[in-house]
Amino acid sequence: MSGYFFAVVPPEPTLGAIEAFRTRWGNPHHNVEPHVTVKAPFEWDGSPEPFLAPARAACAALRPFAARLGAPARFGSAVLYLTVESPGLMLLHKAVAPLMPGDARGHEGDAYTPHLTLAVSRFGISAEGLDRMESEARTELPPASFTVTALRCYQREQKQDRWMPLCDLPLSPV
Repeated sequence: MSGYFFAVVPPEPTLGAIEAFRTRWGNPHHNVEPHVTVKAPFEWDGSPEPFLAPARAACAALRPFAARLGAPARFGSAVLYLTVESPGLMLLHKAVAPLMPGDARGHEGDAYTPHLTLAVSRFGISAEGLDRMESEARTELPPASFTVTALRCYQREQKQDRWMPLCDLPLSPV
């Protein structure tokens, strides 16, 4: 069995700025590039094509859309993230998530909250570190807008304990 998930990725230079910011704090995240999850991780045995095909079709039916990374916020005391404003992300989530295996109750459907994780306490950052990181993110990571043109599928690389890009599924051309 392999793990997979779907996300959108902000373009450069925003991607690099967020990665550099997180790295300065010791990479307290999921061993994956900065992203906005669209479908939570799930397990799959065999070729990914049976779930990629419907995801590809769903993406082809949607037009590129705007997204805006905003201020830092928290899920409880353990997760620091950047807010994301984008009605298009909700449409993409509702188009793709139900087609995939797995059930991430509390994270999908009407409970879906688009966000870009900066740090998670279980990955080695203290509560005080999260507080300082949040304070610095407010000044060092200004709001950034970008156009979403593709959905990225990630696969868990067991040997490196890292999520690696598998493929990008383009949205319909404008």
